[in-house]
Amino acid sequence: MKNKAIIITGANGNVGSYFAQNYAEKGENLILIVNEKTHRLGDVIKKFPKQIQLLKTDLSKLDQLEKEFAKICCDPEWLPNRLIHTSTIRSHDFQPLADCEPKLWSRIIEVNLIGTFNLLKTVIPFFRKNKYGKIVLFGSNVSRIGLPSGSAYSCTKAAIANIGRSLAAEEAENNIIVNTLSPGPIKIDESHFSESYRKFREEYYQEKIREIPLRRYATFDDLLGLCNFLLSEENSYITGEEFYVTGGKL
Repeated sequence: MKNKAIIITGANGNVGSYFAQNYAEKGENLILIVNEKTHRLGDVIKKFPKQIQLLKTDLSKLDQLEKEFAKICCDPEWLPNRLIHTSTIRSHDFQPLADCEPKLWSRIIEVNLIGTFNLLKTVIPFFRKNKYGKIVLFGSNVSRIGLPSGSAYSCTKAAIANIGRSLAAEEAENNIIVNTLSPGPIKIDESHFSESYRKFREEYYQEKIREIPLRRYATFDDLLGLCNFLLSEENSYITGEEFYVTGGKL
């Protein structure tokens, strides 16, 4: 899609950086949104400098996001027509809701949920103008099974899926297609996590993998293949859906 761009949020994350690498190699222009860190993007930025615009911003700050985004999209060669929203923060205190620190609970809501609202409010007008847009939001399988000691995270993921359903209905007349991709456990680089969080993930995943019929975690390629289709010209009718990528776990 010449002179069009894919927006990827959470672009320095495990999934986001993998997607950025793959789409850059396909020749796509990319608007990569990160909060602060960019260490996973060094190679792709160095290799494809003309295809990448890097936007450092806090999605929970609407004014800042709109201002920085407008600077990029005033150039007709950088008009976005697809969005992959992977940005998220997790409940890293691993406590039941009744014991959770209120400020942390609120912060997760602010970043994951309010951040999603701010992002879509910023991007949708550009899609409406061109009467075209494809959006893939990232949810999680915890939206249907819950997450003990992670209630804030799980509730934001359920909310994101419902935002997707509502937005798909609202924007259908503008030829904007919206779907949610909700994976189960994914094998990622855990080196940046705290020791306590790595231990939590190890115990959680050891339990969950026994429940997966395919007996393995989702890979980045499992997610990329579905995302490719949902963003493609071939998908002109599937909208408002939530796709669970769980290796057969219901």
